[in-house]
Amino acid sequence: MIFLSKQIEVPETLDVELIERELTALWMQTARGLGVGQEGAVWRARAANVVIFSSRARTLDNVDSVLADLSQLHPCRALVVVADFAGADQDIEIYIASLCQKDERGYASNLCCEEVRLRAAGKFTPELPSATLPLLVPDLPVFLWWDDKLGAHDNLWTELSRSSDRLILDSLDFPLSELAMVAQLCQSNSSDSLGVSDINWARLTSWRALLASFYDVRAYRPALDSLQSITVNYVAPESTRALAPQSVLISGWLASRLGWVPDPETFAQDDQVLSIKLRKKDRSLDLLLRGIEQEHTLPGRLSSVELKSHDESAKFVVSRSATGVHLETEASVNTDTYPGQVLPVRNRTMAQLLGREMEILKNDDIYGAALSSAMKICERQVK
Repeated sequence: MIFLSKQIEVPETLDVELIERELTALWMQTARGLGVGQEGAVWRARAANVVIFSSRARTLDNVDSVLADLSQLHPCRALVVVADFAGADQDIEIYIASLCQKDERGYASNLCCEEVRLRAAGKFTPELPSATLPLLVPDLPVFLWWDDKLGAHDNLWTELSRSSDRLILDSLDFPLSELAMVAQLCQSNSSDSLGVSDINWARLTSWRALLASFYDVRAYRPALDSLQSITVNYVAPESTRALAPQSVLISGWLASRLGWVPDPETFAQDDQVLSIKLRKKDRSLDLLLRGIEQEHTLPGRLSSVELKSHDESAKFVVSRSATGVHLETEASVNTDTYPGQVLPVRNRTMAQLLGREMEILKNDDIYGAALSSAMKICERQVK
């Protein structure tokens, strides 16, 4: 549950000093609104700036809840930038609020988050960066959570990203063209290039750990070295039959870690299966990405990853349980079946995922390599 100090409209949109005074007054009001028995003070701790940009109304449906949760992990100033490009012309409006968690007794936490929301529509949307950037707290890192289409709104993207230290994305339902843009960002060697975090990559941590664990078992290695196929089963993203980015990322990760290179000449696809050969020296391996339907599995998520020999005498599988609440492993070599592992699916909240990415201050080279390999696997589709 969150405690929301009422949203206050700031009448003069570009008066930074006025906004700061209004925020100070708001914190005093918030302190007076704490539950009975608490000390009448709140901590105005700010460890970071978080800029959230979107032109999608759905972003605003849960942003307050996410920010209230996030403040317990990373106290911050949140600048929520909302652009209604198709709406009737509306000059920039600014609202301020403080967001606090409430405990089971209804008492608000002393550690809260301050939010400044900026909204504009029509011809006034290009002016949003000039109103947003002066409100950043100096000498604190700036995280840009871009919850919108990449490659759109070039002016806003350029201005906001240029002033940010780290870009946070969620590629869960990205088309391949947007994944390719992320790959280009990751490949930049500029010393002042924007750092990139992908929440969708974090969701694959347990999958990657379980797949890597097969290679920790000495008895499995001869069979793993002679694999003939990898099959990645996934549930297609909502409202589309396109490839799920999770399936592309996990395939790119496997190929990049194991030294397999995709052969674009072998690329083939029908309505449900993409197939391509991976090559390593004089060996080849079939990679299949297959869309399926599975109850209790959310759109865009993996269902299973299967590593097999050509006659299935060796098989290594990580799969989501029928109930969707566990990840399970299965390993068999010749006639021997080995005990598997079972891990709970970590359904972390958006605030937890976002907070985790805010703890990463440099690019993940493994993610960059996986993304680069993934784009080679899907090269024909991206073009």
